[in-house]
Amino acid sequence: MTQLDQAREHILRQYGDDIGQRRQELITPALVLDIDAAQRNIDHMASELKQLGRATIRPHYKTHKSPDLARRQVQAGAGGLSMATVWEAAVLADAGMDDLFVVNTVAHPAKLRMLAALARDHRILVAVDEAANAAAHSAAAVAAGSTLGIMVEVDTGMDRCGVDTARDCLALARQVTDLAGLRFEGITGYEGHCSLTPDSELRHERQREAMTFFTGVADLLESNGIPCKIRSAGGIATWKWTAAFPGLTEIQAGTYVVMDNFHGRMVPGFEHSLTIQATVISRQSGQVIVDAGNKSVADPADVTIAGHDHAVVRFDEEHGIFAAPGGSSLRVGDSVALVPGYSPSTVNWYDAYHVVRDGVVVDVWPITPRGPGHHGLAALAR
Repeated sequence: MTQLDQAREHILRQYGDDIGQRRQELITPALVLDIDAAQRNIDHMASELKQLGRATIRPHYKTHKSPDLARRQVQAGAGGLSMATVWEAAVLADAGMDDLFVVNTVAHPAKLRMLAALARDHRILVAVDEAANAAAHSAAAVAAGSTLGIMVEVDTGMDRCGVDTARDCLALARQVTDLAGLRFEGITGYEGHCSLTPDSELRHERQREAMTFFTGVADLLESNGIPCKIRSAGGIATWKWTAAFPGLTEIQAGTYVVMDNFHGRMVPGFEHSLTIQATVISRQSGQVIVDAGNKSVADPADVTIAGHDHAVVRFDEEHGIFAAPGGSSLRVGDSVALVPGYSPSTVNWYDAYHVVRDGVVVDVWPITPRGPGHHGLAALAR
């Protein structure tokens, strides 16, 4: 039995009785996924990329942490999957998926062993930004009898991980090509700093600057005899510009499947398929107060109540407080749908999706793996 099968059985034992209920009948807070809206988002992205005719998409699993959604993305033409953690890669490999890119630098010995073990039977890629770390991956791969794909991470302005200059990238790529058990695949450079720029024109300017530098790095590698087959970048806030940028081969956008208010203001055209069902618990002091606080929904300042124009006052741990100075049609006991401010962190607080179609729960899906823990997955590498 796979890890996913075990997770699914566990979730069905907990929430299986909810299948067939209307979303308004759910015990709250509950994470709700409108599967038809999610599928339309997947299909819309696939259609847009096909029309652009340049880059493919390697969607980021961290957004939704659902093998069920990941499989739908692959079926719609995704060229592999991106993920933030080794444990996410392990779950997806166990679920039968392949071409998995851990878009992160990895250093802990247990995680190095896990990636090397996964690479025996799967195409596994991982980011590196220094020679010593590449050598550690090499040693793990040799010990496991596997070959790891290496993507050199380039800092395009995020000021996080990644080599700082094209020359540094060239030197590291040369070192990678000389290490046993490794296969140099290309470069990765997430321009996530652009998503902090709400103004579209300025965001586009910063994206162009980042990708001009990034593709210049790839050109330097190529001119020095190192093929740079994959040039991977592009979050949701810049996806269309980056997908159309000359020289880019793939984007890593992920939030488009579920969407949230933070990204939705910058990126039109995708539906809010993800909501949190909550219950009104108080109507005191000209306010609408619900039972979903900042332990239930991320980026609370950007949370909205679907169908109601009530501004956020504040979110406490178990209370979401909205202003209603002019009154509200909502009453204590009413069930409402909250649109999250930020979806990846919201998803990470739940263990299951209540999957709905036409407002009725048709299934429950596990969210796996949640959090920073390995959930027992480390044992697979021992």
